[in-house]
Amino acid sequence: MWTVPLILGLLAGVLTSYTDIKTGFIFDSHAFPTLTLLGKLLGWEEDDEEVGLPKWIDKIIIPAAEGGILYYAYLGLKEGNALLALSGVIGLVAGFILGMMLYYMGAWASGDVVVLAAFSALLPFAPDTARVVPPYGESLPLYSLAILFNSILAVFPFIMVYALVVLAVRGKFRELGDVFTGGLKITAEFWLWLMGVLGIQAAIATTGFSNSTALWVLGLVLIIIFSKFKTLGNAAGVLGIAYLIYRDPVAAFNASWKTFIVLYTFKVLFSTVKYLRREVLMEEVPVERLREWDILGETIHELNGEILRDREDAFGRLKRAVMELDASALKPERGRVIASPTAEGLTKEQIEELRKLVEGGKLENRFLRKKAMPFAPALFIGFLMGYFWGDVFWWLVLKVAGFS
Repeated sequence: MWTVPLILGLLAGVLTSYTDIKTGFIFDSHAFPTLTLLGKLLGWEEDDEEVGLPKWIDKIIIPAAEGGILYYAYLGLKEGNALLALSGVIGLVAGFILGMMLYYMGAWASGDVVVLAAFSALLPFAPDTARVVPPYGESLPLYSLAILFNSILAVFPFIMVYALVVLAVRGKFRELGDVFTGGLKITAEFWLWLMGVLGIQAAIATTGFSNSTALWVLGLVLIIIFSKFKTLGNAAGVLGIAYLIYRDPVAAFNASWKTFIVLYTFKVLFSTVKYLRREVLMEEVPVERLREWDILGETIHELNGEILRDREDAFGRLKRAVMELDASALKPERGRVIASPTAEGLTKEQIEELRKLVEGGKLENRFLRKKAMPFAPALFIGFLMGYFWGDVFWWLVLKVAGFS
């Protein structure tokens, strides 16, 4: 049953990974050719760009997204299962939504969105070959979450090692130490809050209440409350640990250290990504060195007649919004945006305007420029992991909960 999605996924994955690594470009025709056709009909397509690839490469058509939609429509109609029949379309839309979120955060280019959407249409549900199946890939056609999680987690170890080596070679030993020791206080507090949640959930379970969805929602609400009232959260954590030890000391010990190890691992990963962005994947250049398609690492904008620059990235704003429970941090007031870190890069017109602002003395001649990393290969790895093994993130959740 799952052979067709695998074949189409392999073809799309190999080709999109090749073009992304080679040039940074991904052709829609290699994953979702309908978009290419729509672009031509609606006039979206611009003149062909010279990308340094053989001309025949972009002529190859791999209908991965369309194949997934038609494949599950056929199976669903054959079995009289409406959800299965629509699952390809639902998976496609879910993949697009997830991808567009990262696109608007400036983390992805439009081609990455297309690739994730195509893979999501091919695997809306977890295949029979997957050993670790999350609830969002078993009863709901949202296996796109697993593909995305797998992609991110698959490349994190390589990113972490690369960043740590670069920091060490450049003598950034203070930053190197901060990767492992910085933020330990908040990590420990968050660990206490989680233990408090586990203790409360365990106490509720003794009453016979077993609605797992409701318990997960309760846990999320409690974490939000604890992040606002930290003393309450810390106290709840201590009481939660005491209660779990009272119930089962061995299980309490296992849950405690597993939870802390996972949290600390993610803390190290996030710290590594922070320094990776600042020290490795970012450089400061004058306007004369900016080229079309370059991706800025900051936002240049005009507000109330003043030219301003903002170097806080989307992940920093997201962290601040969560910690301060302030949604306005996600979208600060910009006024007129002159240039920003969109994944599609700078245009000639934007570079010219920046040059005029520098020449007019309104802007200092230094700009953060990102060094792009191809993500299509990571998505391909995430797809293969999702097909042959399952959801790595859900496996980690089960590990922490003691179910695996």
